[in-house]
Amino acid sequence: MAYIRKAGSSIILSWYSLPVIMGIFQSSLFAATPQFIALTGLATWQWSILLSLPTLFFLVLSPRWGRWADKSGASYVIRYSAVGLSLSIISFAIIWWLGVSYTFSPLVWFIAIGFSRILYGISASGVMPICQSLALDTSTVKEGSDDSLKRLGWVSAGLSVGRIVGPVLLLLFAVYMGWLFGIFCAAAIVSLVFISRFSVKHAPRRKQQPMTDKAEPTSLHPSITLMLCMAFAVTLYVGYLQFVLGPLFLDWMETSEEATKLMSLTMLVVAAVALLCQVFIVKRLAWRSPSILSVLALILTLASLSLGWVHQPLVILIAVIPMALSIALMTPVYSRLAMASSEASKGQTSGRLAVAHTAGYPAGSLLAGLFYSISPDYWWLPLCLIACFIGLVSARLQLMPQSQLQQS
Repeated sequence: MAYIRKAGSSIILSWYSLPVIMGIFQSSLFAATPQFIALTGLATWQWSILLSLPTLFFLVLSPRWGRWADKSGASYVIRYSAVGLSLSIISFAIIWWLGVSYTFSPLVWFIAIGFSRILYGISASGVMPICQSLALDTSTVKEGSDDSLKRLGWVSAGLSVGRIVGPVLLLLFAVYMGWLFGIFCAAAIVSLVFISRFSVKHAPRRKQQPMTDKAEPTSLHPSITLMLCMAFAVTLYVGYLQFVLGPLFLDWMETSEEATKLMSLTMLVVAAVALLCQVFIVKRLAWRSPSILSVLALILTLASLSLGWVHQPLVILIAVIPMALSIALMTPVYSRLAMASSEASKGQTSGRLAVAHTAGYPAGSLLAGLFYSISPDYWWLPLCLIACFIGLVSARLQLMPQSQLQQS
């Protein structure tokens, strides 16, 4: 892959922008939940379905995007994912402008946004597997030093940066949503131009890799099963928290604009804490010790319980800091432990973790939409139960023999 390594800044300006744009767009939709619900007239559970709809396509299509990238080359396949992502953002903006201008009914809003979200799910499901494949293709090995993990970290950091920029933009343009979607469209088009130039220039030199029919192990190691359960529970927690705060702030604040700004500020704090943890703390953790998972699960449980005692936005803003800290540190720990428990099939284990992560988000959003509609006073209770489950899984991992956790 020497031809890609020589691309230098053109790579950073092109395909590294794709996860950033995806993070900006998705985080903005979550943060703008109060304003969307107030404007469209959709019920809480209907908006939760629209937000979680693309994730169902992630479950099915992400592995297919990855296999297509392996067969035809990630630098070739990325153009199609970029085109689809750009079209989904542009279509959402057009739906917003038309809906505001012609006062769509809730049913028309639901059908139109649903179409855009389906297009987003089909195309965005390829962003992470393709960009991770390109990160490996562009990595170099010098004197025994491999920078593949660093480049993979850049991809994840790009998504985190997008999750920070999205709420910031929403804070600035909360009352000018039309302008905000115009910025999204412009960013998507510019990124598409750079990615297309990169793909056209470098894809023809990508050699096809022969597909092999090697038999893959079907049985799961007991520790991997537990960590898959933890991966699902963690994203279930995050999906629930991200969605439930929207209607909660809408009920607490006087206007939807104030609720949107508070939601944006909360997501900004969460994304900033997660990014700081990824940059400064993660590499100092005791990766091969599951005991740290129990400590983080305890912090998460206590922070979740505190939500039931307070009913003030400022306290919630403070409480999400230890939550974000725990989640940001927990995810790389159990992911690394899972890889160590299956040295011979790291790719397969990584794929299973990705599916578990992907499944948790829509389940959490749907759970939040349904539970908040039924019992808004106890909106915090599912968070406590999920955190306790994570703690039980962490304790079970800690009790397992060390030899079963690390076979490498």
